[in-house]
Amino acid sequence: MSLRIEMALPSMPPAGMETVVARLTRALLARGHAVGITCTEEVGALGESLRTEGVRVDLVPAPGLRTNLFPRALARAFRERDPHVVHSHSGAWLKIARAAAMAGVPRVVHTVHGRHERESLLGRVLLRRAARSTHAVVAVSRPLLVHYAAHGRVAHDRLCLLPNGIDTSRFRPGASGVLRRRFGLVDTRVIIGHVARFAPVKNQLMLIEAFARLHARRPETFLALIGDGELRADLVRRVSELAIAPHVGFFGMADDLPDLYRDFDVFALSSFTEGTSMSILEAMATGVAVVATAVGGNPDLLDHGNAGRLVPNDDAAAFAGALEVLAARPDERASLGAAARDRVLAHYDHERMVDAYEAIYRALPLPASPAGHDSYASDLLACAESQADTH
Repeated sequence: MSLRIEMALPSMPPAGMETVVARLTRALLARGHAVGITCTEEVGALGESLRTEGVRVDLVPAPGLRTNLFPRALARAFRERDPHVVHSHSGAWLKIARAAAMAGVPRVVHTVHGRHERESLLGRVLLRRAARSTHAVVAVSRPLLVHYAAHGRVAHDRLCLLPNGIDTSRFRPGASGVLRRRFGLVDTRVIIGHVARFAPVKNQLMLIEAFARLHARRPETFLALIGDGELRADLVRRVSELAIAPHVGFFGMADDLPDLYRDFDVFALSSFTEGTSMSILEAMATGVAVVATAVGGNPDLLDHGNAGRLVPNDDAAAFAGALEVLAARPDERASLGAAARDRVLAHYDHERMVDAYEAIYRALPLPASPAGHDSYASDLLACAESQADTH
């Protein structure tokens, strides 16, 4: 039986969580389901792109705290669409869950893609209210699962660990030369690649500091920054101040991401926090060695250092050191890249993720998580309870 599914989230810019929603929407449509997207703040560039593909993307403004309790416009929209499932995503959980309940939607699912490191008391209250109106809560990383079991008071029979998946046929090893042609780089240059929105949480300023240290020791290195955002001017200014502008390339937003990843020798992610990073998964699927901060879901993704290098949070010296080792050792880069690709194929396949969401939508028992991600393990719940006791 095909389902009517409504994705709901604040906006659809070209960012990690929104890319997951777009890919899940496309996959569900291909399987014969009727899927639409409701945005509560703005449609965004990715939403506009989906519209050109024929996907229905609606804007139903729901501003302010008051709509958390009285989301009448959202409820009206859901009644008109009459979905079997409303699937909300980080950013507007409570108002979407309450609107779905007011509209009589039979199944409400929420995916937690990340969280603020310092959650306010009000934030926790809203979180618990939202959880009471939701049938299934999906965490994309183990730390998020632990947090929501402890602080969201989400019953463990409603809570599931389901990491994001990646299309391994699209993101695969190969050669492209796009970046080398764009920036006029010879084959001996070692490209450190980074893909993310330019925002404080991604901590690109630290990455630039680390690269400046690296380049002083390894002048053959080049940093390619793929993306855009509010911090672009600050990043350009810092690159100029450090006198490394000839060795840093700002590529901007890109549609041909698989080709860009194939040009990276090393992928670097410097975030303060992550759920399940799509850019890390994309790099891993492409067979690129990864250096990332040991935050959020990154340690699980990189098998705690066996499929990539993990460094302490916000430590430019440590980050530069990890990059330097890989810049100097092509054999180690190749070995880590192969291990990363194998790990993605085994545990982070996109079709497996879609299968799991279909099971959740149909109100079947929550699916078992990929190997190494046991959803209901008693030790994990005990960990959650112990964390609750210490906060």
